[in-house]
Amino acid sequence: MENEIYDTLYYYSENGEEGYDLTEVQLIGKADENRVEKLKLLLHHKNAYISYQAMLVLLAWAIPEGFVQLDRFISEKWDEKHSFEPHRIYNEDNVYDVIVDALYISTFNGKEEQELYPYVKHFLSIYGDRFFESCLKDFLLKKDCEPLLKEIEEAMKSALKNEKYYQASQLFPVIVHYDKHRFKEYFEIFSSLLKDDKRIGYNIEEAEKISS
Repeated sequence: MENEIYDTLYYYSENGEEGYDLTEVQLIGKADENRVEKLKLLLHHKNAYISYQAMLVLLAWAIPEGFVQLDRFISEKWDEKHSFEPHRIYNEDNVYDVIVDALYISTFNGKEEQELYPYVKHFLSIYGDRFFESCLKDFLLKKDCEPLLKEIEEAMKSALKNEKYYQASQLFPVIVHYDKHRFKEYFEIFSSLLKDDKRIGYNIEEAEKISS
């Protein structure tokens, strides 16, 4: 039974390559129906981590049950009960950022970014309180999220208020991407915070390139 679960979640065979990696499974172009059914059953597994990982695969494959589970994950605040994606360096759970990556993959399997706006809005609403490494930033830059500019700016301000300065700076290039005139508005703020975290410089440089 354990081997079957392992194979369902991790085994991939694509373009002559095979191995065990959940991310590679998410990237499989065509989902096998038998495997999809097994993943749906794993959504109800007693181990929350196995249920969570099954959700990640189904989300990436744009299977409706994955989104139903995500609604449950959010409403029941699973992240407050378990640590799903402990960061290798920082003492933070990167779970929502990993979920965003699964949503990004789903756009290559038939999901329109507009369908994902409600989830992105939610993640932006908790951005100042939770940890996001970079996947949400990438989603906002690579997909058409201009209608969410107000929420993006509010998320950035929330992170600043909570002294998550580097995380706040991640959204600086995003804002400039959608409105180049906003560069000057925030340049001095983030430049003044370089003394607190040198990594902010990368986002300042990126925003500067976008604005030019």
